[in-house]
Amino acid sequence: MIFVFDEWELDPELYELRHNDQPCKVEPQVFDLLHLLVRNHDRVVSKDELVAQIWDGRIVSEATISTCLKGARQAIGDDGKAQRLIRTVRGRGFRFVGDVVARNGAPSNSGAAEARSVPNAVSDVAGAPASASEKPVIAVLPFDNLSSDADAYFADGVTEDIITNLSRFRDLLVIARTSTFQFKGRPVDLAELSAKLKASYVVEGSVRRTSDRIRITAQLIDTATGVHLWADAYDRGLEDIFAVQDEVTRTIAAALGVKVQDVALQRALQKSPAELDAYDLVLCARRYTSMLSAEMHREARDLLERAVELDPSNADASALLANVYLAEHRFGTNPRPDPIARALFRAETATRLDPQNAYARCWLAIVHFFRGENEKFNEEAQRALDLNPNDPETLADIGHYLAFMGEFERGVELSRRAQQLNPLHPGWYYFSFARYHYDRGEYEKTLADMERVAMPHFYWAHLLIAAALGQLQRPEARAALARIYELKPEFSARAELQKWNAAPHDLEHLLDGLRKAGLQT
Repeated sequence: MIFVFDEWELDPELYELRHNDQPCKVEPQVFDLLHLLVRNHDRVVSKDELVAQIWDGRIVSEATISTCLKGARQAIGDDGKAQRLIRTVRGRGFRFVGDVVARNGAPSNSGAAEARSVPNAVSDVAGAPASASEKPVIAVLPFDNLSSDADAYFADGVTEDIITNLSRFRDLLVIARTSTFQFKGRPVDLAELSAKLKASYVVEGSVRRTSDRIRITAQLIDTATGVHLWADAYDRGLEDIFAVQDEVTRTIAAALGVKVQDVALQRALQKSPAELDAYDLVLCARRYTSMLSAEMHREARDLLERAVELDPSNADASALLANVYLAEHRFGTNPRPDPIARALFRAETATRLDPQNAYARCWLAIVHFFRGENEKFNEEAQRALDLNPNDPETLADIGHYLAFMGEFERGVELSRRAQQLNPLHPGWYYFSFARYHYDRGEYEKTLADMERVAMPHFYWAHLLIAAALGQLQRPEARAALARIYELKPEFSARAELQKWNAAPHDLEHLLDGLRKAGLQT
């Protein structure tokens, strides 16, 4: 059944929105929302029903709902002020108020009645897991209680904490506990899970508590293949049972978040360029953050500019594009005019699209850092940490910049937490440690940290190495200094340190090391 309204056609069978017979690009969730409202245009659709139908009852924020609704309005030439076609009914929900007819010319009410018998084009297909082009859907089953019956509440509490912590990750859609707890005490049937919950991945595990120890096991399974992608076990003492529960669930959540992102990236990389949607493009572009190469930067910028063109409502794409644009200023990589202004626009766009997005808040903070707005940096950084204290990337980024602005101990603390949550982290996580040790005059430790950073093609790495070697009066200091100019011929030490918002004492301390390495000032 095709629904016609205004100058638009909604074709659920082809999963296509057309304007004057021309197909329009529209995100799957935006299409599903339009389909839901159009086929029920004779009544108000409640927010709860919307979440149940579009997100299968998964936990979603108000900002996510608002973004999807905004996308639906934009797709059909409507907006939140005019509400010409989609009207918000305060306190009740939403209603499609345009005139709707079926393609065969039947009256709109009969068309709507017929339409209700048409299954949702994506989420109502029996046995079909979430599309690989969408964000991964993860279901956390109630952890088995291997202790006494009296400890059942504890196993349930661990499960609920993992659900809550996973739901903070921007790349995961997490099934609500009310859905997953229906499987409590039942054998795991992946086909049933895939059909009923539309989950791409499932987490299952167990909890065993003794008088003074707790053991929690967890594993991540791909529902499509049955392959176990990750598993681990955690043994802890019970000196403070609630602290143990919090530590373990955060660690599991971070590990799962990182693993699922890795798997999703591998799937995206197997697609042809024509098949990549906005989410895939963001995944592919994110590789730049671990490499920081000029070639990867150029590719990431192209990918993300395509992503925001395909989906202007994608907050993750705008946030990562802020990162990539800012690299033009930070590192002088593939520069275009006004990189900080472009980065600020993208970061502010991302936080406006999704105020609860920790990564977007993090990069808005970093833009403020490079604008020398330290108070605003601290405010946005704290918001990012409050939104997701379990994301190692956010922790490491904020720790990194705290150290660069002279708050070495705070920077190291966050970086250490990031390393614990992501044991296979990239080398740049050690930058804050190198800055901390240099400030303390522990130059040998600085050099050891820089060995772990292992970024021989990044001039900042050689800046710290040359300064530490200079302080140690090592003869190889001159070679390290020369390497900076090989990588960045226009390098100016003072200008570079000022650009990176170095505190006055720290700036002079680093310049002192570079002078001892042979820097002419």
